[in-house]
Amino acid sequence: MKTVYSRLFATIVVAAGVLAIGSTAMASHRVMLFNEKAMEKILDVWPDFVVSVNNQARGVDDPGGRGIILQSPLRAHLNQLLREQPTPEQYGFGFTQLVQDYYHRAGMTTFGSRLNTNEQVTAYNYMLRRDGRLPIRFAYSFDLARQPMATVSAAALYESIGSLWQTIDSNPWLWMHGMSSEGDWDAPNRGCQGEDLPVKPGVNEREVKEILEICPDFNSATVQALMRGLRSGWRFAGVHGVGSKALRIFVDKLEEQMSRNPGLLTMDYVLGMRNGFAHGTLTGALPDVVADLVKYNLYLPINLRRALAIEPTNIEQHYGEPGYAFLGPVRTLIDQGVNVVGEAEIVLPNPRTYIGLLDIYVNREIGDDGQVPAAAGEGTVYGPDEAVDRVVALKLFTRKSAEFLYAESKVGSLEPGKFADFIVVENDYLSGPDSEIKNNKVIMTVLAGETVYQDDDYAPEVRQTRLSADSR
Repeated sequence: MKTVYSRLFATIVVAAGVLAIGSTAMASHRVMLFNEKAMEKILDVWPDFVVSVNNQARGVDDPGGRGIILQSPLRAHLNQLLREQPTPEQYGFGFTQLVQDYYHRAGMTTFGSRLNTNEQVTAYNYMLRRDGRLPIRFAYSFDLARQPMATVSAAALYESIGSLWQTIDSNPWLWMHGMSSEGDWDAPNRGCQGEDLPVKPGVNEREVKEILEICPDFNSATVQALMRGLRSGWRFAGVHGVGSKALRIFVDKLEEQMSRNPGLLTMDYVLGMRNGFAHGTLTGALPDVVADLVKYNLYLPINLRRALAIEPTNIEQHYGEPGYAFLGPVRTLIDQGVNVVGEAEIVLPNPRTYIGLLDIYVNREIGDDGQVPAAAGEGTVYGPDEAVDRVVALKLFTRKSAEFLYAESKVGSLEPGKFADFIVVENDYLSGPDSEIKNNKVIMTVLAGETVYQDDDYAPEVRQTRLSADSR
């Protein structure tokens, strides 16, 4: 194995004796080793480091005790804890550049995500005090899995501070729409399928079911915190809902908390919570799971680009043909009444980014590079029967997204009383062959009545109309 020094962790290597090693052929499997001095410094800022690593690194005996990190989220978390944090002004500048270069060009005016540190929360509030607004409307959840917090404190956090989830009406630029713990619930690329999806002949069942598939771990302090928060009335705003068994486990735990606090968690209260997940890449549409998603008004964001980019290889290697029925069955889920939400990520500073995501929902075609192919027929089509029409696809990223973010009173559609947030696209999205959807692009983005992005080649004609006395 050839030793590879990671530039990302160069400052950590100097300060704490951390070494990143890996194989040139298996770059995605890099690990980090810690000497005794490094471990002491890490435990100073992260008391439950060993427990956290052991909870996440499956198939390895006591990796935390041996000073090993295997998974990217933990490596990123460690880097974030040990490096010097930017000032609120520096963080705000970086965030504004990110929004201008990526989000606005793609036509995004509102988004939801988790925040990983208290410094980030401080930075956004600093920007609000300074500017009276943010560069984009932001619904956030605070991710407990990435905080340097002791087990006892973490487990009681949400329960102790009370339910704080908000809607866009509380603040048009920044609102906490629930709790999340994506780091410890399960993994976005390794669905928890259990007995729902057997391995194919010749595949080691233990390796897949006990090591590769990652199901919710309720020994984790952060997941305990989520359960206690749920019992106290907090809303789930994002856990990795990947795999039918994972969704089933969540429903079981939801029902358990309802039975433990029936005075608060009535059916009406739970329906109004709109608890939700993230990613949904290998979810399936099993009857009992679908019935529970509908029964409890659970929202299921599905990142279909990610699903088609990463899961076919997983299916081919471990499950075979039956696995494709679990690959983002969007149309079936919607037809059966599930609240499917369009989930996206910005992967390129490209005004075609979201147009491409709409294309994937309609055509379900993905290129070898994991992106929308430049032309129809150049990629691979997966599950064409699960495609939706372009109107449904658009609503998944507008109306349904707004509902999931508790923002439908102000965004998600153009109606009287809502904010003047909209985009202009080059071609009529509602006309033309489905194969041409990807060839459209965003040419203008308007946020709160202000043009925040305009294509260099787009010069709209401004017309002034004089109103008569009668028409006024």
